[in-house]
Amino acid sequence: MVFGVKYCGGCNPRYDRTTFFDTVKKRCPEAEFQYVQPEVTYDHLLVVCGCPSRCADISKIQVIGDTFKVSEESQMEQLITEIKQR
Repeated sequence: MVFGVKYCGGCNPRYDRTTFFDTVKKRCPEAEFQYVQPEVTYDHLLVVCGCPSRCADISKIQVIGDTFKVSEESQMEQLITEIKQR
């Protein structure tokens, strides 16, 4: 299963998004993560937002399954559980 990964613009980050995503990747080796590219369709989408406004534009990203938007570190365990269930 392939997850497209999109970061927000980072205008107001309240946690270290890179460390967050690195941890998710390490704990979910069964998933393949690819940074979003145009014209590619993904099984699922992970949007790593830096704050609660979650303003990243994902309108042109093609995704078949679920979209997961995270905006704080406390969402990590739930996200990992969701990824492992896919």
